[in-house]
Amino acid sequence: MPDQNRRQDFRIDDVLAMHDQPISREEFETQRKQPGIQSRQNAMLQNMVGKDIFSNDLKDVLNLELAKAIEILDAKLNYLIGVNMLNDASRSALKERPINLSVTGASFFSEIPYRKGDFTQLRIMLPSFPPSILELIGTITWVKQKPDKTQHIGIQFNFRSDDEENSIVKYVFQRHREHIRLQAKKENDT
Repeated sequence: MPDQNRRQDFRIDDVLAMHDQPISREEFETQRKQPGIQSRQNAMLQNMVGKDIFSNDLKDVLNLELAKAIEILDAKLNYLIGVNMLNDASRSALKERPINLSVTGASFFSEIPYRKGDFTQLRIMLPSFPPSILELIGTITWVKQKPDKTQHIGIQFNFRSDDEENSIVKYVFQRHREHIRLQAKKENDT
């Protein structure tokens, strides 16, 4: 009997800014003991931006006009943080590429000559607000050589923190819900 507590492995097709690079077994073993710096910074930023400083308790204490001004300022700062992260990503090695993403791994095309069992580091920018850049590591589980010298590869993620896994889970399920809503809308329109 299958484990009923196991998450269903939804898969989504998307185009995300990303970069993959091979890493050695030694690098993999070192990196898997600690989340990537980019992932840690993004988790801290997400926590900071995600805090609701305008809870009802605070609004009772503050002058309503002051609360509105602070809320507008907060929205503008969040926008600027997001734009800055996007600008940093656009100057980096991240390039928009098709990817099939799931909670446990991904598949995509790469020009890097991987073999089954190799290790890779994958930097992905998730289109959230503010944008979230994750440095994930994983193992190549399959490779299909294409005639144009590219490879279609599959990787299994090795999550190093709950924040990494939760970011992927949240994004995949959000996109899956969007897909279901679009399908339902199409069916209702016909």
